[in-house]
Amino acid sequence: MLYVVHYAEIGLKGRNRPRFEGGLRANLERQLAPLGEVEARRLWGRLLVELPDGAAREQVRSRLAQVFGVAYFSEASVCEPELAAIQKMVDEFIAGRSFASFGIRARRSEKSHPFTSNQLAVSLGAHVAQQSGARVDLQKPDLWIEIHVLAERAILLHERHKGPGGLPVGSAGRAMCLISGGIDSPVAAYEMLKRGLSLRYVHFHSSPFTSAASQDKVRDLVAQLAVHQGPVTLYLVPFGDIQQRLVREAPADPRIVLYRRLMIRIAQALAAREKALALVSGESLGQVSSQTLGNLDTINRAATLPVLRPLIGMDKAEIVERARAIGTFEVSIEPDEDCCSYLMPRRPATWTRPEPIEAIERGLAIEQMIEQALARTERERIEPTT
Repeated sequence: MLYVVHYAEIGLKGRNRPRFEGGLRANLERQLAPLGEVEARRLWGRLLVELPDGAAREQVRSRLAQVFGVAYFSEASVCEPELAAIQKMVDEFIAGRSFASFGIRARRSEKSHPFTSNQLAVSLGAHVAQQSGARVDLQKPDLWIEIHVLAERAILLHERHKGPGGLPVGSAGRAMCLISGGIDSPVAAYEMLKRGLSLRYVHFHSSPFTSAASQDKVRDLVAQLAVHQGPVTLYLVPFGDIQQRLVREAPADPRIVLYRRLMIRIAQALAAREKALALVSGESLGQVSSQTLGNLDTINRAATLPVLRPLIGMDKAEIVERARAIGTFEVSIEPDEDCCSYLMPRRPATWTRPEPIEAIERGLAIEQMIEQALARTERERIEPTT
């Protein structure tokens, strides 16, 4: 069984294109490996993926549709790059199909063949019209017949299936994603995976002061996201003791900002272990009190790594729609007790400045809190959802 995989953005990478193609090939082979022995080979501007003939087509299509970097893909037939062989392959393709009109797309990437792309299209069009009695329609035909002629083979593409686009996971580097059990952060993770990042995850929880439901949800969410990446690392950080300590030792109104600054510092320490070069967060500007521009600025001042916020300009309805589309919404809305709802101040500060917050922190044992949290952090390996 053969599939041709086309990419879009990778084709713009110039001299760097082989590196991105190599990443896409590796990801395709990893994604399809459970279906049997797989080989992805580079063709001119596309990849040819060979699988066992017994592989289930629906499973192949489902898995290919989850590989970032794929623009679209088609099952394919292959023959010698000779006119008679191509005509025979087309005959086998149209046999048993019902269509009143058809169109031919022919592309010749190897110029040494004794026919041009246009000559091939005209010849095949006359042949199909004679064999089927159908008329040619190059606008909206009932059936498209698409032929790509390469140096050593001709390929006939079957029905096109849309891929997710983007860049191959891992091609843009590595980042640490702060993930809650809510709707936003899994969507943020998905968007960054699509841009080629390889992610590690960190979840802050308030257990044993709250239930472990948020941790179970996050495991499920990370397993869903791991479908696009392969097995991933999840860090579970106990944060309840820090929250209780801040309730005793810090003013109430800026408490959420203090929480977030500590989370950033802890996530950075874990990022260093993973050699990650950025943090990813699910904030949307103005969505809640901690996400005003003033508070985001104050939170950012605790970071020494870039903090990527792919949802920053999206409203809640857009994020919910995206969560539904990528399949994380139903898990995200399951009830839980996350650390954001534990020990919330009555009136959270909606706008802070860094200097007063830094003055408060000078009176706190920040480094001790971070070290204690890191010492109790659990590291898990999460396998992709099958």
